[in-house]
Amino acid sequence: MAHCKKATRGAMGHLMKHYERSRDENGEYIKFGNLQIDSGRTHLNYNLAPEHDQLDFMQNRLKEVSVLNRKDVNVMCSWVVTAPKELPEAYHKEFFERTYNFLKNRYSPDEKNIISAYVHLDEATPHMHFAFIPVTYDPKKGREKVSAKEVINRADLNTFHRDLQEEMDRFSKDYNYEFECSILNGATAGGNKTIQELKTELLKDLNEQEAEHLNELMACVSKQQDSLERVEHNNKMLLKRHRRLQNEVLGLQSDKDSLEHSIDDFKAKWSVLSDNEKILSQLFINSPKIKPMFDKFCSVYKQYLQDQQEKRKSVRASLSSYQKKAKDIDANSPPQNREHNKYPGHFER
Repeated sequence: MAHCKKATRGAMGHLMKHYERSRDENGEYIKFGNLQIDSGRTHLNYNLAPEHDQLDFMQNRLKEVSVLNRKDVNVMCSWVVTAPKELPEAYHKEFFERTYNFLKNRYSPDEKNIISAYVHLDEATPHMHFAFIPVTYDPKKGREKVSAKEVINRADLNTFHRDLQEEMDRFSKDYNYEFECSILNGATAGGNKTIQELKTELLKDLNEQEAEHLNELMACVSKQQDSLERVEHNNKMLLKRHRRLQNEVLGLQSDKDSLEHSIDDFKAKWSVLSDNEKILSQLFINSPKIKPMFDKFCSVYKQYLQDQQEKRKSVRASLSSYQKKAKDIDANSPPQNREHNKYPGHFER
């Protein structure tokens, strides 16, 4: 049996890590739900598609084609094909190789859009994840574009299992195998059904309480997956920011150390210059040629200051005598004449 899954840019990273068996921060293999991975058999897994870094390959290919700039655009499709129960284990590799060629011819004969085709033999049932970019030709604009709804459309879903069954029938006939290799079952005999159609049929057999519980679980799983993708993105952004801040702190610390060294060097030089200045001043003043001239200058300037002081004393004495005479004249004059007796230098009481 086979079923198809579509993924946006936000979900494809987690899916790719599951395909190639990457480990999380706890060293555990990245998986979905309660899948049990037998680590003792993980080394048996293999990839049938050309080997390359899945994420780099996809990002480079998306730059070559037209893609709508929206978060909800499905840029990756993945068919999960499970080996039939009746198929002997010895023929599993041939089955998956035949299946890979069928999928390659159906979706990308030149393998330009095939991301990977990992076969997992370490889970409950052997299966292959055929991941590819849904690229189709746009005749109106004359270019390639990404469109999952046009590549995996209703006609493709309705004929997929029948065509794959015909391929497996040829596979059995070519090698004269004496066993059946059945792809069709009750869910796929009438054409590949959508998830909503399978869900509707399943709900018919459940009572209201069970149906409500199933809806809650499905919504919870979807919400948790979206939350996990957001957390993973935020962690990457925080890690980048942390590294950038660390580099800035190291740079600031280096600048601080350099500045402190410059300040200490400046202080040392200033101290030396200050001491030298004092020494030079003393040597200059005490010089045999300079000292007599300096002493004479000091003597002349001192005498000049003394003369100026004597002049100020004489002027103050004359002014005091003049003011005293003015007061006496004013005191002996009649009141009506006092206004006329005012003179420069007269001060009101």
